[in-house]
Amino acid sequence: LDHRESEREGDSCFPANSVFVDATNVASNEANSSSSAAGGASGSSAESAALFSKLRSFSIGSGPNSPQRVVSNLRGFLSHRLSNITPSDTGWKDSILSIPKKWLSTAESVDEFGFPDTLPKIPVPPLEQTMADYVLALEPITTPAQLERTKAIIKQFVSPQGLGPRLHQYLVDKREAEDNWAYYYWLNDMYMNVRLPLPINSNPGTVFPPRHFRTVHDVAHFAARLLDGLVEHKEMLESGQLPQERAASREKNQPLCMAQYYRLLGSCRRPGVERDSQYLPSRQKPIDSDEDRHVVVICRNQMYCVVLQASDRGKLTESEIASQILYVLSDAPCLPGKPLPVGLLTAEPRSQWAVDREALQTDERNQRNLELIETALVVLCLDEPLNTNFNARGFSGATPSVHTAGDRDETNMAHEMLHGGGSEFNSANRWFDKTMQLIICTDGSWGLCYEHSTSEGIAVVQLLEKVYKKIEEHPQEDNGVPQHHLPPPERLEWHVNDKLQQRFVQAAKSVDRAIDNLDFYVYRYKGYGKNFVKSCQVSPDVYIQLALQLAYFKLYGHLVATYESASTRRFLLGRVDCIRAASTEALEWAKAMCQGEGANVPLESDREEDEEDARKVKFSIYSKDHLRELFRCAVARQTEVMVKNILGHGIDIPLLGLREASVEVTGELHELFTDESYKISQCFLLSTSQVAFTTDSFMGYGPVTPRGYGCSYNPHPDQIVFCVSAFYDCEDTSASRYAKSLQDSLDIMRDLLQN
Repeated sequence: LDHRESEREGDSCFPANSVFVDATNVASNEANSSSSAAGGASGSSAESAALFSKLRSFSIGSGPNSPQRVVSNLRGFLSHRLSNITPSDTGWKDSILSIPKKWLSTAESVDEFGFPDTLPKIPVPPLEQTMADYVLALEPITTPAQLERTKAIIKQFVSPQGLGPRLHQYLVDKREAEDNWAYYYWLNDMYMNVRLPLPINSNPGTVFPPRHFRTVHDVAHFAARLLDGLVEHKEMLESGQLPQERAASREKNQPLCMAQYYRLLGSCRRPGVERDSQYLPSRQKPIDSDEDRHVVVICRNQMYCVVLQASDRGKLTESEIASQILYVLSDAPCLPGKPLPVGLLTAEPRSQWAVDREALQTDERNQRNLELIETALVVLCLDEPLNTNFNARGFSGATPSVHTAGDRDETNMAHEMLHGGGSEFNSANRWFDKTMQLIICTDGSWGLCYEHSTSEGIAVVQLLEKVYKKIEEHPQEDNGVPQHHLPPPERLEWHVNDKLQQRFVQAAKSVDRAIDNLDFYVYRYKGYGKNFVKSCQVSPDVYIQLALQLAYFKLYGHLVATYESASTRRFLLGRVDCIRAASTEALEWAKAMCQGEGANVPLESDREEDEEDARKVKFSIYSKDHLRELFRCAVARQTEVMVKNILGHGIDIPLLGLREASVEVTGELHELFTDESYKISQCFLLSTSQVAFTTDSFMGYGPVTPRGYGCSYNPHPDQIVFCVSAFYDCEDTSASRYAKSLQDSLDIMRDLLQN
């Protein structure tokens, strides 16, 4: 889900026609003519290794090695700029800082900021570097015995006689031949091969500031304005006017890959028995053709096709769209009989949904319905409010909800966007495969559920915020919805056999169990925000990541594998790699901060001895100066890992490549990837990401493992919004308990640093 940098991809990176794209082919289908140009910008593995070796020895330690020093040392290092450059024997730091100018001076074609016109390919980091960083990542989360065993495996793996050099060369050759050697490895592993249901486990939910609807006409008008804004955005994409986004720091103004911005509207995920695939729309509108554009509107589990632009009548006005939405709102509740809850099937485990989808397609009318849904710009879900059972189960003293819709709080609204509330509420009023599902509830709450495989959060957030801000800046008087002589929207009728009818019953039970198991909490920390953090000369993202580590340590007495997404959009078809925030430096700092506290500190609301605790005499084992020094070391390490990731030198993508190459080259997994340490490293008990909004909105998601937490965060100037998730059937986790630990951690960090 990340989200701190924006990105864009070249025009040559998209297929000419709409196609159903299997994940194994998506990279080559999206980028086809840039290999040779980007290949020229690739870096030498030996030179990369030499530079990172010098950086490693220089950047982390105590005393003068501040986070700013680390960033300064790393600035200017981009692996694709190392081609034909050998740092001089002396003054290596100056050599690194001058790499951009030297490299750009020989570039054949550059943009207005002096960067190459063609995005570089993502590098294959040196094998030794990846293995060394892997060991560092394992140190705080494995036992000494596990770590020693892994080191022995790595020693054999990287030796000249080992399999490692052969697999590394396989990836280097793959990089030369493809636009992005890692793309389909990553896409399949992260999304297409995962068999879990999409709601809660994969699809994030977004809540925007609630509206104040007085009548059903207000609902129709607001929906129409959102849809009209999306059509305008689609037209802008097809005209080639999407602004190029550029890095805001660390090689400022470097162009970023924009591919995912073109995948948002009109795309859809399709289930497969073993692997899912994607439907991706054409990038450009066919010449001399007025392409029909439509959306599918779901209300009371009834589905309607609303045409927004047609070849025979052009583009509908906002008023005309509103009249179509109003028709749906008035028609759906009045239809006789209970509608078939077909949308529930999209909430099933992927392999089961694939089988049921094949059964649906045996009827030609159902085939057409599926095609209309998959090719729709978006799905619009018109919901009924959830009951207050979904309101937050917080802790004593927690800040109250800022947004409300009737008696519903922010946590309640987040549940609605994530999963719909269950089979008796809105979960059948969904199509979870669709990339963008706009959700508008009659009580004014609204937001989005989005399928994650096509895009990171930043692209979705920026699109919807742009449309929303235009609506806010240009309010319109509500004079009702005038009559328009348009044909009513087509209602999609489904035809199912008795076996599929039974599947609806089973799907309802399955989704209801999953929703009942979700422990979700929207928590606003009001003690301070990013303004204070910046005054401490620390990156807000780095600061919050260390707070997440401290909060976990306070509860459990150890750290765990932590996932934070890091944008790799500086490279062609780049998506994300993983910033591993659980470092040895973070562990040493967390131990010192807790100063002998026992793990599993109970909730404030769970105990009666608060007043007695307050009277206890407390003392520090470590001085504040020592704690600050440990904090600086943890910040420096976190900063180094973050910068390496965004420059294409993380460890998770290279490890994934080596793992897949092992199977492709030898037919089996090497011992390195069946090792216990590897399994521990891939079990992310803390899955996190920063999802920044310019509006007072937030995005959340479920944990990625049954015993884990999900935690997104949105730092504001004077507060931080967290969306914390866990599962009730795990006795060791609690969303509100972790939120309370976060509050305590952020409080003591302020006390440590404020002076």
